[in-house]
Amino acid sequence: MLKRHAGGCHMISIPRKFLLFLNLLLMLPQTTWAQEVIPIERAVEIALLNNPELRISSSEVDISESILRQTKAPLYPQVTGKVVVPFVGRESGFYVDQMIWDFGKTRARVKAREHYLESAKYSFEGSKTLLVRDTRIAYYRALSEKNRLAEAKIETQRKKWLLEKTEELFSVGKESLQQLGQAKIDLQKAKLELVSRENSYELSILKLKHLMNDPSLAQFDISEDLSYEKVYETREDLIDFALYKNTDIKVLMADRDGIKASIAEKRGKFLPSVFGRAAYRFEGEGAQTPAFIAGVGIKIPIFEGFSRFGEMAQSRAELTRNEAQSELLKNRITLLVGELYLELKHFEKKIKILQESESISRKNLHLAKEKYEARSASKIELAEAESLYEEAVANYKNSIYDYKIVKLRLLSICGKELP
Repeated sequence: MLKRHAGGCHMISIPRKFLLFLNLLLMLPQTTWAQEVIPIERAVEIALLNNPELRISSSEVDISESILRQTKAPLYPQVTGKVVVPFVGRESGFYVDQMIWDFGKTRARVKAREHYLESAKYSFEGSKTLLVRDTRIAYYRALSEKNRLAEAKIETQRKKWLLEKTEELFSVGKESLQQLGQAKIDLQKAKLELVSRENSYELSILKLKHLMNDPSLAQFDISEDLSYEKVYETREDLIDFALYKNTDIKVLMADRDGIKASIAEKRGKFLPSVFGRAAYRFEGEGAQTPAFIAGVGIKIPIFEGFSRFGEMAQSRAELTRNEAQSELLKNRITLLVGELYLELKHFEKKIKILQESESISRKNLHLAKEKYEARSASKIELAEAESLYEEAVANYKNSIYDYKIVKLRLLSICGKELP
């Protein structure tokens, strides 16, 4: 509506509801405008492609494979060639050396490296599982903070509206100065809560970005994911499964077998080695008679400054440490699986109660709207019903995310496939 004032100026009268709506839009973070929405499956995919810790774990597997190939080298013939100019007093030719028998030292060394390779693969598998778990947990926590932020925005707007109503009633003498002051304090508390929720949401997104490690994703949004399946296995079944499938336990078991093979290899260092050599010499004094030679030799270790005894003692100590670590890890896993299982059952009950609360608050809101339309309830009563409903919805959603987070932690410990 246009109104003419003295001086020929025209002023626009803007409806109060439009101003409130515009104010609410301005309160929204700039990051919510025109952002790419990344679902949780895509977030996990990006993390698996870019996370540096996973690349490090993958490189450890490649390194172990390379060391295994090097360890197997003595099992194959060693072929060398030598050409020396001038030939006087020298010899040139081709030479082949082959280890014939070293009483299992090389075989034991190869077996040890095979177990260490197996350990590296289990470590990579565990790193991948943890990355998927941590990314999903970060995503769910970001969703929880997003819900709390939305609730805080609505509550702040409601407190502003209540303060305006209180000011109107105070101006006509229907509210006291104390009630007006309390309304102002309530608004300030709501604003503080809103600032806190904005910071928590930004931190949760920052942690998710860190796991995804994709610089091109400057700003993005996340989508709601309320679907979930319950865990029906018993606590005893989950503990048994964890002790059998947990990747950390598998790593220690593979390391233990590798240490045992290393002990066998070091024990063989006290025994001689038999090798063969063949050579064809075509120049030099050594090539006169005959040009081709072949023979078998034996290498006998005599004394190396007690180094072999030290290596044996070190390997035995490593084996003892490994056995103690395995026992300690199994005890910790048993305790942690039990704790997470009880926590999971707690959240199952909590979800059911909060779902009922959400249903009740939705019905109360519907009833409040009907009463308000029939002018038998005030705007304040309607606002209270809306606030209680939004709080119930947020609590219900967040209880589901809490359940999913605990379930992810439990399944990752058990070595199960993550949803």
